[in-house]
This record gives sequence, C-alpha cells and structure tokens, in this order.
Amino acid sequence: MKTTTLKTLLMTAAFSALMASAAFAASPRENVALATNVITVGDVFDGVTHDADHVLAPAPAYGETTTLSVQDLQRISDAFNLGWTPATHMEQVILRRDAHEIDHATIEAALEQSLSNAVNGQKFELQMADADLSFHLPENAGTELDVTNLKYDLARGEFHATVSAPKGAATPIVRKDVSGKLFAVVEVPVLKTALHNGDVISMADLDYTPVRNGDIGSNVITDASKLVGMSPRRNISALKPITVADVILPVIITKGDLVTMTLKSNLMTLTTQGQALENAANGETLRVMNISSKQALDAIVTGPKSVAVNAPLEAFN
Repeated sequence: MKTTTLKTLLMTAAFSALMASAAFAASPRENVALATNVITVGDVFDGVTHDADHVLAPAPAYGETTTLSVQDLQRISDAFNLGWTPATHMEQVILRRDAHEIDHATIEAALEQSLSNAVNGQKFELQMADADLSFHLPENAGTELDVTNLKYDLARGEFHATVSAPKGAATPIVRKDVSGKLFAVVEVPVLKTALHNGDVISMADLDYTPVRNGDIGSNVITDASKLVGMSPRRNISALKPITVADVILPVIITKGDLVTMTLKSNLMTLTTQGQALENAANGETLRVMNISSKQALDAIVTGPKSVAVNAPLEAFN
C-alpha cells in the first residue's frame, strides 16, 4: 500500500509540474503592431519572463508586414528556452508596422502648388515619372510634405524637385527626388450642355475646360465671343472643344419665307415683297424672287424676313 501510495503521489506531482510548466510556457502573439523599429522576443511571444527585449531583427518598413512561420517560431522558442511547441504546422505570427499613407494624389497636389507659385499664373498639367509613388509614415507623423530644390522648364515641358516628409522635419523620415513632364494648358470655351442645329449659342451656354496646348488644333475656337450668336451645324456635345466646322451662323430666313425686299439709292428707297428661294443667315447672300415681276435676284439678308437688293430699277419692279 505504501509503495502504491508513493507512486501515486509522484505521478500526481509530475503531472502537476507538467501542467504548471504548460500553463507558464510562452505562446505566440496575434495581430502584432510594432511600435519601434526592431522586432524583439517579447513582440513575438506572450509570457516571456526573460529576454523579452532581446532584438531579433529590424522591423519592416512603415506600412509593411513580416510573417514568421512555424519553423521561425520553433527556432526562437528553442533559442530562448521558451518551452513552446506548435499545435499545428500552420501556426504563424504576422507583425505589422502601423503607418499612414501619403498617397500619390497628395504628392502630386503638393508639387502642383509649388509649381503654381513659381510660374506666375501660367496654367499647366504635370505628370510624375513615377506613377505609383507614395510614402508611409508613423501614425503620429503629419500628413503634409515639403517640396524643395524645384527646377522646371515649361518650354521643354519638364520639372525636377525633392519631396520630404513630415513637413518641417529637421531630419525627414522620407526624402525622394522626383521628376516628370509639364504641359502648358489653355482654358477653352465649351458647351455646358449639348446643343442642336437651330439652337443659338449664348454666353450663358458656355463654360471653360483646360486643354493642353499641344492638343489644340488650329481649327479649335479659343475665343468665346466667336461662339456667341452662332448655331451648331449639327449636334455639339457638352464639355468638348468646338471647332470652326462645328458652328454656322443661325438661319433667320428659310426657303419659302416671304421677305421684304429693299432697294436703296441716293435718290430713293423702294420696297416690295419677295420670296426666299433658299435658307440664309444674317449677312449672307441668297436668291429671292420678286413676287410682282417673278424675277429672281441676289439679295443680302439684313434681318429676320428682310433683305437688301442691289439691282437695276427695272429688275426690281
């Protein structure tokens, strides 16, 4: 009985020790957010009583992650006597370096602002050579950046600069030389909404859109005053540059209209009724037929339903 009791006590003690050891063994952490620029044993395992601050490796870059496989975890446990063994071969620890992003659009906007201040009102578009450029900074860092060493040549269409962040830092976390293309642009009048043949364009119908100089053909209308009072030759879409071929003077006399024909000389002014033989806009020449004499004459449109003729008196009567 004594032997049996002793064995039972020893087994119970051993089991208790084993359970206590398991209870105090280190275990891999989950969802690790790194606060410093290194990875320590304590970042990887919970329950580490010694060597928690021992540096294992540099931390990933801001916004990046590092994944430790089950083999990596086993090696760390063995090296520091952590007493951990994996439950499955799929175990891993993912460590991330929390950060916020200064994206490409923010960088581009800062460059545009610096260039705008430098080019004295000249409008332009820029295109960065690195279309994917972005920065990651610590969560507590600002979101603004500095633009320095700016050099540009609008004639050649290029620029170079240095961008650094955070803004105003004596020692920036990020510093990058950037370059790209510059395109001078012109504000071109466009229609706010589509108009159709027969509509007459007014200043209220117009807006402006920037167009690169190199994309403006010689036939594109850049002066809004040359559009006012004109009519679309066919339908004109909104927000698109308008060419000379897109517009005509509006028709104010239509074929078949009865018109007042006026003949003026130094001695007299005569009027009679005629009929338009074709469509015409103000100031255009058209053929009209004198209703009384049935003669066809050339006339110039002087207004709605009125034309001026320059013909011998006998032809007018």
